[in-house]
Amino acid sequence: METVSKTEFTEILKLLKSLVFQFDNESNDKKIKLLNELMQMIPKKHSEFMQLHQLLLGMMAYPSNSKILNLAQELVSQLLEELSKNKHLQGKLIGTGLQHTSIECNFSFNKVKYIITQFPRQVSIHSASSSIETQKAILKHILPNVEYSSVHEGEKDLKTRLSKFNSSQHTDLEWLIQTIESVVTDIKTQTFIYNQLGIFIQWKISNKKDSVSFLRETNLPIYYHTSAIDKKIDLQSIISRKLPKAVKLSLKEKQQLIHSAKMTLFYLYRETEPFTNANENDITLFHLDKGISIALFGSTNDKRYSLESYIGYLVLKNNIPASYGGGWIFGERSQFGINILESFRGGESSLIICELLRVYHQYFGATRFVVKPYQFGLHNPEAIKTGAFWFYYKLGFRPESEELKLLALKEEQEKIKNPSYKSDSSTLKKYTKSNIALSISKNSYPLYDSEEISKKITHYINTHYNGNREKALKDCFEKFKKNLAITTNSWKTEDIEYGKQFSVLCHTHPDAKTWMIKNKKHIISFIQLKSAKTELPWIKHLQKFKGFWEL
Repeated sequence: METVSKTEFTEILKLLKSLVFQFDNESNDKKIKLLNELMQMIPKKHSEFMQLHQLLLGMMAYPSNSKILNLAQELVSQLLEELSKNKHLQGKLIGTGLQHTSIECNFSFNKVKYIITQFPRQVSIHSASSSIETQKAILKHILPNVEYSSVHEGEKDLKTRLSKFNSSQHTDLEWLIQTIESVVTDIKTQTFIYNQLGIFIQWKISNKKDSVSFLRETNLPIYYHTSAIDKKIDLQSIISRKLPKAVKLSLKEKQQLIHSAKMTLFYLYRETEPFTNANENDITLFHLDKGISIALFGSTNDKRYSLESYIGYLVLKNNIPASYGGGWIFGERSQFGINILESFRGGESSLIICELLRVYHQYFGATRFVVKPYQFGLHNPEAIKTGAFWFYYKLGFRPESEELKLLALKEEQEKIKNPSYKSDSSTLKKYTKSNIALSISKNSYPLYDSEEISKKITHYINTHYNGNREKALKDCFEKFKKNLAITTNSWKTEDIEYGKQFSVLCHTHPDAKTWMIKNKKHIISFIQLKSAKTELPWIKHLQKFKGFWEL
């Protein structure tokens, strides 16, 4: 390959970056020329390698035509080919999710079980943050007492200590998890034991399609951009545009979407509950405008929230994961969080969030969206630096605090008079003392967070049962069944457990018996719908359950 100077490569990369979101004929011709030039100058420095890779991901998500798309894909393949031969570069790119590189990180028990199932005999223990005494105590618990000598032998690290016990073809991580599961049947205890060890796993990505470069798992039509991205987004017109029918998905396609979501976050060293605990029966995909698709993820029954529904999402741009987050739906209120992946920032961020609000509004019935302060700056310097507050403000979000609402209005007027005006960091930090919210309806309810009800339940148990939660659950459920004149013999186990929790909330009402009898039909449906195949019926039922808001 042609030897080029760092300056020349940097200039070409800078020029190409400026053209990613330009789609006129002249820009297209320049892109093709620059991509062909880059074929001859694959970088050897890890920072330049990653910059080019990130740029190419953006180009594959925003192609002008098939030629540019194919060139970008070909160049990514060349990058990976170079990486396969360069051990030094592989070491520098640990944790990037690229093929031929390693992942070394700590993940939850469920996530690790998923990874070793998907990639058998490939994932092992890298290290453990737990103390030697903790490791010995746990091994003593899960191994036969007669092996105490090997359990307590020396001051060895966990990996070395486990090598004494694992004579199978499985990795030490696989052996450990199998041993925990064979000895302990309770899932919560299994999770607790594993988490106490503080294990960091290691896995080298060998398969191209499982790497961050080609993680797809959907095959929807490609949208080719032929005009500039519209930066003037009309939120109200997008939200009101009728949502298309959900894409019909086979079980295999649902499983592939779950895999794509889990691996996307795996490479970011992050987890979200709806992805980690994804329910194959509760996966919904909408294919929207301009190659944007939104996949929704509900959790398995045992991982669902009690008072709200945490529905995660993965945004795909031309089948490539571009954004993730979730909505915590409580009545018509939805707390909302969004993360745009690095390769896609500066493109259609406003359009993506508008499409997300459209889906959560029309599909789930949410009419009030709330963004917590972290998203726009609390303990988040990057959000302060980028002025994220004003990104949401332009879309119609306003502080819930009246004082901060007036401050924002004053600054907005200053911006109108002086277009170059910018909020200083101290002012942006003031806004983080309040949530910001967008209301689509004047009658949105509730205006409070589900945490308020949770606190109410805690207060009730502490004042009426001296903090004895077992007694509170048992006593309230017995009175609940008596007041409603029902038996629960035919109820599913999960319905009984959820009924016990909800019965405590019922008794926080000043006239609990009268309230329960009046709302009997709604209450029973409310409890039994929580374990339905999807959370949608429960969400819709809570919105219709007017008596709930009297509690």
